[in-house]
Amino acid sequence: MKKDLRVQKTLHAIDQAIIALLQKKSFESITIQDISNEAMINRGTFYSYYKDKYELIESYQESMMSDIEQLLYKNITGSSFKDVDERHLQETILQMFQYLKDNRTRVLVIANSLGSASLAKYFSQHMFDFYKVKSREFGVELDSETFTNYLITYITNAHIGILLKWLKGGCEESIDEMAMFIETFTINGVFKTVGI
Repeated sequence: MKKDLRVQKTLHAIDQAIIALLQKKSFESITIQDISNEAMINRGTFYSYYKDKYELIESYQESMMSDIEQLLYKNITGSSFKDVDERHLQETILQMFQYLKDNRTRVLVIANSLGSASLAKYFSQHMFDFYKVKSREFGVELDSETFTNYLITYITNAHIGILLKWLKGGCEESIDEMAMFIETFTINGVFKTVGI
């Protein structure tokens, strides 16, 4: 148990170090020595957890997407879109925004480190896969595979754009307000347009 606590403290120190360093300098100019000094650990300790600073950031991405996917796959179920309870869908969207708000610092660390475009691409690919799976599960048949791919690309990129704007703006709008935007733009707009 002591070892686990020590590991948690070390990982937390590394987290806090990268966050603090990004306030002072660009990700590209941050070295492992900088992170180690800031975290008050030696370089060897850093390397026992991460191969390099990119793997550190990738671990944030993977953890974030795993949590979000778990939330979405667990809560959005059924054999057709009509099976999805509207209140349940709203609650899922609210939970996702709450998760992102709670993890805002980490999401922004990813965006500041790898760039918003890289984060958007990573997030979009995972969301694309999610929408594709759900479209098949719900028996949604659109005009063509090409049309489906472009539609899903449109939705995922719109969502990441909204999420990043909100997070970078300090989450000034309430979670309820943001959920309403997503519902209005996506469910009442795009989905109804294609007859879902």
